[in-house]
Amino acid sequence: MKNGTTERMEHEHACTRVAARFSERWLRLYAGRKLRNDPVFLTAFELLRASPSPLVDIGCGVGLLAFYLRERNFRPPISGLDRDGRKIARAHAVAHGVYGDLEFIEQDVCAPITPTGNVVLFDVLHYLSPSEQARLLDRLAPRVAPGGLLVIRDCPRDRNARYWLTHLAERFAQMTTWNIQVPLHFPTREKIRAAFGDNQFTQTVQPLWGRTPFNNHLFIFRRRDTATVPGWAERSDNSLSLGRAG
Repeated sequence: MKNGTTERMEHEHACTRVAARFSERWLRLYAGRKLRNDPVFLTAFELLRASPSPLVDIGCGVGLLAFYLRERNFRPPISGLDRDGRKIARAHAVAHGVYGDLEFIEQDVCAPITPTGNVVLFDVLHYLSPSEQARLLDRLAPRVAPGGLLVIRDCPRDRNARYWLTHLAERFAQMTTWNIQVPLHFPTREKIRAAFGDNQFTQTVQPLWGRTPFNNHLFIFRRRDTATVPGWAERSDNSLSLGRAG
């Protein structure tokens, strides 16, 4: 078993290698800071490292999670989806000739999603309207294979100081034009959990703000091994596309 020092060194080396692969200086700085300061990358690796299942990263941005996992020797196929073509283009540029078995797709997160396996949804829900959030969560549940994980990171609407700081930071990111310009709708914990019944999933909710002042929480849903994926989920249904604007 690796000790804490070895684990920290491997994490640091992975962050350094990923950040160095971006051609633009500001993106190198952004990637390095994000990977080192946001605990979601190391946490995702710990949750997924032993799974052989494919991974679907919804709202993948420039591909940081996929690249970090590859640098940590996570080998299952990874598909990244994001509606921002600028970020997908940068993900393609970094992955080309370096990381294998990665797929980055410019796609609205509310369009049909066909793969099954493990699914992650980090910092996406609050960019959707409440009705879109509910529909997306309902449609994600069947994409999780038996024994697989759906991991959601978002800021629940707790109305505390951390919540308001998160709201302010997201508005600032929108002002810089890096994040999409849409109204923000932070969901409640109950809304996030509602789509994942206890008969199908085990549930864990825990804070994940690390050294940040934000109200980020991790929602971990594992499909029970005995639970079945609904038959309709085996089909792609284009009528489910919501055409999210943002």
